[in-house]
Amino acid sequence: MEKQATLKEKFSILSSRTAGRHLRCVSGDEGARFGLSKAEFMEKVQQSNEACQRGDFQAAVYLYTDALRADPQNCILYSNRSAALLKLGQHQAALDDAGKACELNPKWPKKLLSFIECTKRASLPTNVNLKQQI
Repeated sequence: MEKQATLKEKFSILSSRTAGRHLRCVSGDEGARFGLSKAEFMEKVQQSNEACQRGDFQAAVYLYTDALRADPQNCILYSNRSAALLKLGQHQAALDDAGKACELNPKWPKKLLSFIECTKRASLPTNVNLKQQI
């Protein structure tokens, strides 16, 4: 039985709850191509989430990048890496990842919030076309 999540966990972009939800799991040839089993992939995701929770955003970016090599179509990983990059002050890279998350899953509401936050922090002009990102 899954433990009851706190409100902070439910709404955090960097929540460890993402480790088991909505992830396109690596299986078969796809996982072997990148040298990660499904269990190893899930471990990378868990480690990256834990790194974020303890404030080690550089390690989190590294681990999210490894997980993205195994599952490059995973919008949650892009969104989480975007949030970690934002914490590191790497605004353009964070914006790029937020945009990729938007592209991969246009109906996911968290990605739009992430994109808007990255745009604001990067001090980009207000004429950025959000409709292209939706």
